[in-house]
Amino acid sequence: MRTSRLAPLLLVLATIPGCSLGDEPSSPPQLGPSSGDEDAAAKLGFPASATKNTIRVGGGDAAADAAGVANAVFPGTSTATRPTAVVLVDSEDWQAGVTASVLTANPIGAPLLLSDGDELPAVTADTIERLKPKGSDLSKDAQVIRIGDAPARPDGLKAAVIEGKGPYARAASIDRFFSAARGRPSSSVIVASGEQAEYAMPAAAWAARSGDSVLLTRKGELPGETRKAIAEHDKPRIFVLGPQKVISDAVLDDLRKLGKVKRIQGPDAVQNSIEFARYEDGRSDFGWGVTVPGHNFTVANASRPLDAAASSSLATKGVYAPLVLTDQAKALPRALEAYFLSVQPGFDADPGDAVYNRVWILGDEEQLSVGAQARLDQITELIPVQANTP
Repeated sequence: MRTSRLAPLLLVLATIPGCSLGDEPSSPPQLGPSSGDEDAAAKLGFPASATKNTIRVGGGDAAADAAGVANAVFPGTSTATRPTAVVLVDSEDWQAGVTASVLTANPIGAPLLLSDGDELPAVTADTIERLKPKGSDLSKDAQVIRIGDAPARPDGLKAAVIEGKGPYARAASIDRFFSAARGRPSSSVIVASGEQAEYAMPAAAWAARSGDSVLLTRKGELPGETRKAIAEHDKPRIFVLGPQKVISDAVLDDLRKLGKVKRIQGPDAVQNSIEFARYEDGRSDFGWGVTVPGHNFTVANASRPLDAAASSSLATKGVYAPLVLTDQAKALPRALEAYFLSVQPGFDADPGDAVYNRVWILGDEEQLSVGAQARLDQITELIPVQANTP
């Protein structure tokens, strides 16, 4: 049942830093407040931390969100619930947050955490210490995989580094690293903007879900590093994420020399993310194809690009949630509300036989208000439907 799956997640959320608590936004939900405690309702954390259909990882920044997700997906209470490795991305490098998300996919399965240059934020350091990554035999027993030279080097842990000068070269290096780990290049690749983060963000969750690499391009020119990386996939299916104003037709013409090309697009970042969540390629296993009820979702604000890194683990480990975006905090964009209404679950007779939706929200009320969260809960709720309604 849905409620039985939600309960253990709420226990994990009680340890997530930065979750909002209504009148106490700086305090996380707490376990064990008694009925006589005058602040008991605030300490419990509802409705901001969770409602019946939503769960919030309420970080005040992307580093806190990434740590919160890692703690939720990897409870770390036993060897089986610890990751083999964690990936460290610099907090100024949103391109790495998108492209390194493929390392969250099998066979590596490493959650992404954020580094503040050569310093680890306390929330990241505490999470690494608690998770105690076991070491990945696919990356020479590394416990930490650093993306570029900027992220910190945690003391006492074996580290590997994926190098590359600039975001396009780093994306290509990540692709080669992951192809070596899985034993072959992916048959599909995503090409996303290396210049406009809000159009590239949704690619992170799919990369984590599928193991399809994300490579980057400029609007009007396909970088040589990307061209070479795609060629190594030997005529893959190439899915370009974003409209012409983000990635030009000239780039698509170039890409057609390397494989079959399909553009997935929406006129703005919110609708672009929705079109990607809906998309499915009938000739391959590419695409979420989420057009009916019975799914998890992640919602993040387009203004916080590195929440794409946080979304990656929510696209694996039994959650499998596409990332859809909002571009406002106080209310849901009309297109996003319409999408959730289009997949709202219903039942004819027995609700026990129905499917359910659940929404993970990344960020505090600066990213999505509790009022907007309540509306999400409402339009995600399982409702009775009347048969033969005209």
